[in-house]
Amino acid sequence: MNRQIFQAMTIALIFAGSVDAQALEGKFRGMYVCTKLPTTRDILRTAIDLVVHDNTVQFARPLFNLNGTRVVGTELAAGTFDGDGTLHLASEWSFLGNTSEARYTGTLTATGGTLIGIQNWKGPDGAAPLSRPCAAALVPAPVSPVAPQVDDNGSGSTENEP
Repeated sequence: MNRQIFQAMTIALIFAGSVDAQALEGKFRGMYVCTKLPTTRDILRTAIDLVVHDNTVQFARPLFNLNGTRVVGTELAAGTFDGDGTLHLASEWSFLGNTSEARYTGTLTATGGTLIGIQNWKGPDGAAPLSRPCAAALVPAPVSPVAPQVDDNGSGSTENEP
């Protein structure tokens, strides 16, 4: 009995490992966390949205002021999704003369994944650059229901309803 279970699990793992990760497409959401910089009030914790389409991947997350109290922009990272499920992304942005370049790598499956990366910061005053590690945990985003369509007489119906 145990041998049959082991054989079934081995076969399942072989087939699961042979699934083409490039076929993965969709939207993911999660939490993005970075260590505290000397110039910021606290550790950064914020939401992240990620999209995989074809062999490309993009994510967006809010950028905050140094106090973490106001959203001042959006970090947009873009990169590639390899056939083995590996993500590679990069981004650049600036705020009040401070610039940041970030590089991320991670793994993603249909059930979610993780990213890790480094942000490299340069200030306008020529001070020594700062770096901080960041990480994100991702899960599939909920699928939005079909929005009702409005017909000519103003009543709502979905595509499949008369």
